[in-house]
Amino acid sequence: MNLNQKQIETKTKIELLARLLEVDPVWATAIAMVESSLGLHQRSPTGCVGVFQMSSIAMKDLKQQMEANDDDLIDIVCGILFLRLLMKRHKTIEAATRKFCDPNDRDFYLERVKGYMIELEE
Repeated sequence: MNLNQKQIETKTKIELLARLLEVDPVWATAIAMVESSLGLHQRSPTGCVGVFQMSSIAMKDLKQQMEANDDDLIDIVCGILFLRLLMKRHKTIEAATRKFCDPNDRDFYLERVKGYMIELEE
């Protein structure tokens, strides 16, 4: 398979995360290849986006699955990916944390997070 540098980088990320999450990395990479040519075509005519062409239907299904099952792994992965998105968008932990929590809880929430960060680093 003749891949360009972007495709190689995407393939490496998929393989790493798939192994970490106990998903067959070859299967995950093949799905991404079919969906977006490993990231070369990240927007479909139907409105799906990204390497895996996730649609709003897929997101609703994921949300329903999270509500129906007590699967910590799905919850953790989705939570971490959401934090990553917030950091990319807001640039600092403080700003991202303010967007993560309920607006009514911002006064205590940010300080509590900062306190736990100090404790966890010790």
